[in-house]
Amino acid sequence: MIEILLGVSILISGFLIWYVVKLIKKFLNISEELEALFVLLEEYTEHVDKVYNLERFYGDTTLENLMKHSKVVAETAKDFRSVYDINYDLEESEGYEDGE
Repeated sequence: MIEILLGVSILISGFLIWYVVKLIKKFLNISEELEALFVLLEEYTEHVDKVYNLERFYGDTTLENLMKHSKVVAETAKDFRSVYDINYDLEESEGYEDGE
């Protein structure tokens, strides 16, 4: 009887280890994809800012509003990133310093 329980326990443990490894790999893949999205958002915000600061477009309210909206989206993404991205260093987030 003990041998059967031990065998079932080993099978269940093996399955759980396999499943956890599979989940970790999936989570790491999602983390990498999120990193690419955050980089893309930052590049977009920088691009809009460069266009807005061109002499030709400086002061255009549509571009100004687009720039503000881009910054809000980038900040929201940064907040999201600090919660869900395991590779994100908390010290990089704004306003965070040791001792605060």
